[in-house]
Amino acid sequence: MKIGISGSKTFENKIKIKSFIYRLKEYENDITIVGLGGKDGADRHIRKYALELGYKYVEANPPHTPCNLYSLMAESFYNKPYSPKNFHVRNKIFASFIDKCVLFDDTGGTDKTLANLISQLKKARKNPVIIS
Repeated sequence: MKIGISGSKTFENKIKIKSFIYRLKEYENDITIVGLGGKDGADRHIRKYALELGYKYVEANPPHTPCNLYSLMAESFYNKPYSPKNFHVRNKIFASFIDKCVLFDDTGGTDKTLANLISQLKKARKNPVIIS
């Protein structure tokens, strides 16, 4: 099962993130955690704890970033010129790739990147679970 986990850029509750990721093994053994590869907030902690706790991990980083060890797409997808639409492309790929999604949000829905991600998830008929 591929579980997408992301969150707002200001979410810093490491205990909530770590305990959620830890408890996933109670429900399913073969889990791949899919992150967005952000450097701030929840995304930074998701990668750390997913790898520390022994999960398979991949990330759907935007096309204007370099390809890394955990990148979801082929190397030719990356190192493109920056454009704001790159985040929309990334969110669409993320939404179509995952089976389930959990989002950590402490902004009350005001984070625009997270709002676009939720929109893409709903278009893909995947209702995210939001943890505050």
